[in-house]
Amino acid sequence: MAANSPVFELLQRNEEEFVGRDLIIAGDILDPMVFSLVKRAHSATVIVDNYVVCKKMAAMIGKSMDDSCPQVIEYKHVKLIFADVKSALSHTNEADTLLLLLSKSKQQTLKLLNTLKSKLKKEALVYTAGSNDGGAKSADSLLKPLGFVKKVDLARKCTLFKAIYENDFNTYKGVQDIKVNPINIPLTLHQDSAVFSQGKLDNGTAMLIESLKDLTPFGSALDLGCGCGVVGLVLSKLGFKNVTSTDVSAAAIELTKENAKLNGCDSIKVKASDMLTDLDRFDLIAVNPPFHVGVTTTTAPTVNMIIEAKDHLTKNGVMYLVANAHLGYEKVLLENFDYVQIVSSSTTFIVYKARMEEK
Repeated sequence: MAANSPVFELLQRNEEEFVGRDLIIAGDILDPMVFSLVKRAHSATVIVDNYVVCKKMAAMIGKSMDDSCPQVIEYKHVKLIFADVKSALSHTNEADTLLLLLSKSKQQTLKLLNTLKSKLKKEALVYTAGSNDGGAKSADSLLKPLGFVKKVDLARKCTLFKAIYENDFNTYKGVQDIKVNPINIPLTLHQDSAVFSQGKLDNGTAMLIESLKDLTPFGSALDLGCGCGVVGLVLSKLGFKNVTSTDVSAAAIELTKENAKLNGCDSIKVKASDMLTDLDRFDLIAVNPPFHVGVTTTTAPTVNMIIEAKDHLTKNGVMYLVANAHLGYEKVLLENFDYVQIVSSSTTFIVYKARMEEK
């Protein structure tokens, strides 16, 4: 999302709403400029799920971040927290104002609202902001259980609502655990409404795991963009001793940690990353890359990852990548690797195996 995103422009022209307030900002924060809304707040806690965005926000106050999660950065009257919302609670101050940047997942917004209510004073102001095609136009329905709701502004195909927290509410039910059995490896998986594919193992990931079943465990393995962590769990169960799972999302990182512990795979290293940036070399990279940023479809991060991948593989290293068939990654793979093989395919997905020539 560009620095002058439509959602930020909507909020910027209403920034007087947040002056002098004890403010919490959370949700689908993809524009680091949202951080500028805290300047004239009395106090502010900003809970950021996206590692890349959080790093940019930290830089705005002259701070740097490592790859750990959760991570709390304090500066003057502001706390910047890279964490899932549950982990962030213990670091979050009581507030009289909550601003939720809407996710395309209604359930994720409800989770945030119901989790953060414990930090809200009575009659606190609760705002929702987002693009209309991401559900912002009807977000008043999420706020009505709280009390009085009104539309504050509508601009750039985005909507800002405000509610007064007058009534207690309980409008979110947690996501149930699931049991899966990929390549005859039984796993129990915690789920999270903030992390891709709830309720089942998505077909692309299932195809990727199927393509790994005959591997002889060797060297170091990376589950890149780990989501709930299932690929790293399978690699660990197959006998890989050195498995790293990474994601840009704090919710995914926390979920992967929970699932590693739940399934007896405590040796998996779990950390934050911006795709391959700052990561080492691996003998195996397995990836089911996302192609959505918020409600926007984009292949650019995956294309850049493919270009960089050969520099993150060992001499005999190999990358397995699953992608929607229509995204057309074969061309960029062929341009950057000596050998590219289609391991399996369906009408929807293709699993590619790519490696450099041994030298």
